[in-house]
Amino acid sequence: MTSDRGNGRTRSSQLRVLVIDDEDDIRELFDLTLAQMGVSVDCAGSIAEAKRYLENEHYSLCLTDMRLPDGDGLEIVQLIGSRYARTPVAVITAFGSTNNAIAALKAGAFDYLAKPVMLDQLRTLVKSALKLPSPGKAQTPVSGGKANVRLIGASAAIEHVRELIDKLARSQAPVYVSGESGCGKELAARLIHNQSAHRDATFIPVNCGAIPENLMESEFFGYRKGAFTGADNDRDGFFQAANGGTLFLDEVADLPMAMQVKLLRAIQEKKIRKVGSTSEEPVNVRIISATHKNLRECIDAGMFRQDLYYRLNVIELKMPALRERKEDIPLLIESILGRTGENALPPPVLTSAAMNALLDYSFPGNVRELENILERATALCTNGRVDVDDLQLTAEPAEAGEETSVLNIGFNGKTLDDHVNQLEKRLILEALEKTKFNRTAAARLLGVSFRSLRYRIERLGVEDS
Repeated sequence: MTSDRGNGRTRSSQLRVLVIDDEDDIRELFDLTLAQMGVSVDCAGSIAEAKRYLENEHYSLCLTDMRLPDGDGLEIVQLIGSRYARTPVAVITAFGSTNNAIAALKAGAFDYLAKPVMLDQLRTLVKSALKLPSPGKAQTPVSGGKANVRLIGASAAIEHVRELIDKLARSQAPVYVSGESGCGKELAARLIHNQSAHRDATFIPVNCGAIPENLMESEFFGYRKGAFTGADNDRDGFFQAANGGTLFLDEVADLPMAMQVKLLRAIQEKKIRKVGSTSEEPVNVRIISATHKNLRECIDAGMFRQDLYYRLNVIELKMPALRERKEDIPLLIESILGRTGENALPPPVLTSAAMNALLDYSFPGNVRELENILERATALCTNGRVDVDDLQLTAEPAEAGEETSVLNIGFNGKTLDDHVNQLEKRLILEALEKTKFNRTAAARLLGVSFRSLRYRIERLGVEDS
């Protein structure tokens, strides 16, 4: 049996939480609530008292107010992060103190609660924190994530990404994954989920550029029966589907301004309102977002809200381009050929010339392009040997001074617009072919939104099926 200090109660639970707050009623509220959950509690009213507890006890969780008589709650966050890394810490902030919450998350806090504290949110936070894996402990993917999800490579860049993913998995902080198209942003998001307290729940990936603008609110938040024509039944949205798990917002820069406002409120309040409903409902969702675009440039261009950027980009994870980790290419090739050759044993092998050609290639489409190249080469090769011709690599950009001018060829009666449209059509067709005519994937490869690609296909008369 374990005994709480100062109140004489005994509890059988091995879990112990440290609550740091200078308000007696808050400490008592937390103590009673956690006791009902079978958790032992120690309460401290100052940083100095909290340090004494931390020196003598191991805690499964620490909850600290941001404003304390002898200092700032960030001091506790930093102390626990440096000396007691196995203990997650959550902060309690005053209502509307968003900046304090963001600062705490950046400093390593697991999550935050806003005053007045809602008991259902407190219970949810505690349950999530007590399920956290130990630092550095690999997790087996479960129902919430794809099986066999792993980050392939041994380069310094990839090792750094692995270390960050391990740290980010132990936090509830929103994560912004940046990087070029095809470099593995969704893979990183899935790994964070699979190693987090949400690993038993659902991972919901959403391509923000693929949703029609008039359907966005109902897709994200759901709707009530009768909310609009065709709403014959109540329906949950992405937030409800991901409740207790992770919501991955891919190509978040493609969200229209009106939806950005609604998303900001949902993240800040941790509540959503269905279309046609008069009440809000709480949601417990970890937000991970990504885009290949530069969000700073989008803000400067007036296309993305700065306040939403700061809510999403609490912690940034930058995925390196494949050309920045070329030493990983042989390992990636081995893995990809192993998958593409599953139905034909043994898997195909590359000639030394083909391997050198891939090592010298710049991969503008990154790992996704490498996968497409090898899948096509596997289909084209003979006798299970992939040679240079089977790769069908696109020509590298000409060196400075070597470019061929259309003026030297002659316009042949065509206008500038004719030539531009012809080039644009060719690039779109190449992207569609590389992605097996998946418009969403082709849009990513081209660096445009899904809606923009659809418009260009219709305008240019591209046959994509």
